[in-house]
Amino acid sequence: MNHYDYAHNLARALKESGEYQGLLKARKQLASDPKNKEMLLEFRRLQWEAEKARVLQQDVDEITERRMNQLGDLIGANTTIQEYLMAEYRFGQIMADIQKILSDALSDWFRAAAEFVVDEEEES
Repeated sequence: MNHYDYAHNLARALKESGEYQGLLKARKQLASDPKNKEMLLEFRRLQWEAEKARVLQQDVDEITERRMNQLGDLIGANTTIQEYLMAEYRFGQIMADIQKILSDALSDWFRAAAEFVVDEEEES
């Protein structure tokens, strides 16, 4: 079996996994109520704006902070959104674990690739 076959088998196994199927089911449930979906999208948009401000060493405005807290409280009490977030987390954890396994196994390649990036940046 070649590496492409292994990759296709892994993709198939992930797609058939209980975690992925649970994510699809939770996403469908979330999408069935547009208000829930919009609430989560708005919360994530505000989180993104706040994180961007922090990275740029800017203050997060009070209105954004207050709205994020309000939405966070609503999301925390909403079982449909909570179930979706938990399903998303569980599948995301699997993907992160697989990425770590691959990164660890190919650490020599990653180090070599990083060296070339650093060398190119130093030359600029």
